[in-house]
Amino acid sequence: MATTTFESTRFGTVEIPDETLLRFPAGMIGFPELERYSILKQREDSVFLWLHSIDEPSLAFPIVLPWVFYWDYEVKLSDEDMAAINVERADQISIYCVVNVTQNVREATINLFSPIVVNNAERLGRQVINLAEGYSTRNKLFKSEDGPTPVSMREDESQNVTVLASETR
Repeated sequence: MATTTFESTRFGTVEIPDETLLRFPAGMIGFPELERYSILKQREDSVFLWLHSIDEPSLAFPIVLPWVFYWDYEVKLSDEDMAAINVERADQISIYCVVNVTQNVREATINLFSPIVVNNAERLGRQVINLAEGYSTRNKLFKSEDGPTPVSMREDESQNVTVLASETR
């Protein structure tokens, strides 16, 4: 199995299987020149993932599957966005959202306005504008102060995520 190794300011030396590498032809919003990414997970049971740039060691976006926090989240995608990453059907994609975590995790926000869409088969990604109304770049991650905090999620079938080995951290 071929692998790619890169240095991360957050995780040290990281080695990932090449089949989990993602290419973002338009980059991420604000970082159009950075095209190569990997989705990393520090703990196998964590709901939080990292979309880490392969080419910029200090750039890693905390992301989540939005339905863990917003079970009724709706995504409407433009034909242009889907064509840009060769998507023809909804079952070809995974959708993630960037999280902004503060010192108090209960004050964290999630960007439901511009989710990240990944074509799983072609390993292509794109940050898009959600055409469904009512979402912002700063929705509260936790809808209520006293609600439960999701702490784990199983992704045994995921072809996108590399779980970091304990010696990598």
